[in-house]
Amino acid sequence: MILPFDDFLNKKNLYRFNSSFNIDAPLELIWNELINYKKWPDWCKGLQRIEPLDQFDHLQKGNNIRSVWKGALPYTIVVDAVVRDFIQYSFLSFAVTGDLYGEGRCYFLPSRDNTIINFIWNVSPTKLWMKMSSPFARSVFIENHDQIVEQAVTGFTRRIEQKLGFFMLNNLL
Repeated sequence: MILPFDDFLNKKNLYRFNSSFNIDAPLELIWNELINYKKWPDWCKGLQRIEPLDQFDHLQKGNNIRSVWKGALPYTIVVDAVVRDFIQYSFLSFAVTGDLYGEGRCYFLPSRDNTIINFIWNVSPTKLWMKMSSPFARSVFIENHDQIVEQAVTGFTRRIEQKLGFFMLNNLL
């Protein structure tokens, strides 16, 4: 009898996020920085730790990474992500397990002077306390997620601006 209740909780606890970010930098620079997962903690404040679960240097299809996240709330989230699809300079998708279950997709859209990143994230928590508290804490969980994303985008944008400045300086010399 637990299965119908668990199914009910999973449906009630599905979080759907769809975020777009416009970064004033060329696609190639943004892509190359994002696939260098070892550098993510340098610019992503909410990411406490990231480690490969298999051997690789840069993200590609089939890679499996574990990440530990912490926002303003007093808990951490451990997520294992497997890269399912990988189209260079265009698209990434991944399946997640661990404290969250679901999927993410990331689209990269270049324009003349900038790049738009569209990130879609559909996940459900697997921790029972999160499932049970969702009816009254859902907005708090969403706000915590949004804060982590905002900090990550700000940190990533700064990182890209530094790289872009270095790139432009080298081209002037």
